[in-house]
Amino acid sequence: MERAIIVYGSTMGNTEDLATKVEEILSTSYETTVENVIDVNVGVLEDFDLIVFGSSTWGAGELQDDFYDFYDNLEQVDLSTKKAAVFGPGDTAYGEMFCQAVDILEEKLEQRGAKLVQSGFKWDGEITVEAETLIKEWARAL
Repeated sequence: MERAIIVYGSTMGNTEDLATKVEEILSTSYETTVENVIDVNVGVLEDFDLIVFGSSTWGAGELQDDFYDFYDNLEQVDLSTKKAAVFGPGDTAYGEMFCQAVDILEEKLEQRGAKLVQSGFKWDGEITVEAETLIKEWARAL
């Protein structure tokens, strides 16, 4: 069975909630691991077929604080044989910066050679039943 890892950074709990929903769906098709970004080393990504990142967007379109060291260390890994996808909550009040962390992570994954298998999932605001339904649909397509 193929292996998937979900690595998330969450400040308010919204991204963690979404990660749980993604794991719920992926575990039906993959041997799945969920890790908080502060607890995982980038080298572990080499052990997985599918890499899913989750990060909320903060400030002026920035990654969630815990993601920075991990993000910088992605330069150390070759992801050219990996499939990947990214999700994250944000706030449309920030206009063009809405969910920019998703875009930042997608760009980095592509730079490291990963193949994005799904457009990033972006959610505005609190995690609702609707958000849970949509993230599950998104995860089914991975």
